[in-house]
Amino acid sequence: MPAPSQPISRRILNNRKVLIILRLAIAIVFIMASWEKIIKPDAFADIIEGYQILPAATVELVAIWLPWTELLAGVVLLVGVWTRAVALLLSLLTFIFIAALSQAMARGIDIQCGCFSLDPEAAARNWASLWQEFLLLASCLWLWIGHWKEPAPAHEEEHPAG
Repeated sequence: MPAPSQPISRRILNNRKVLIILRLAIAIVFIMASWEKIIKPDAFADIIEGYQILPAATVELVAIWLPWTELLAGVVLLVGVWTRAVALLLSLLTFIFIAALSQAMARGIDIQCGCFSLDPEAAARNWASLWQEFLLLASCLWLWIGHWKEPAPAHEEEHPAG
């Protein structure tokens, strides 16, 4: 039996079926996360303000811009175009969210993340719940890396014997 041309980790990373499932799952997560925030931008602005990191003048802008970005990115992933670029964008947004949530918790701010629910009575996030964000970040990065196109091998020019 001939040896595979790529290590198993690379074959799993680039497995077309796995990447499609991952792409669709991430798309659904971001589409679902955007919906209530689009419908209730004022409630989302209150949650953003609770993180205590943005100037007051930018909170409403972010409360409007962010959910539409999540929705658009989710739809683009669902359709399957610009996958690598969108995966990188969502990786960056997820990383920023992890940093914002971490700084709020480190400062003792009792914060409800606003990811899928804007209910003020929802449970506050804690350090143990960060695994969900890290899983989402890892998934977005996997999608980005898995769609990395390796350059075609260079062909040596053949020179006629002469």
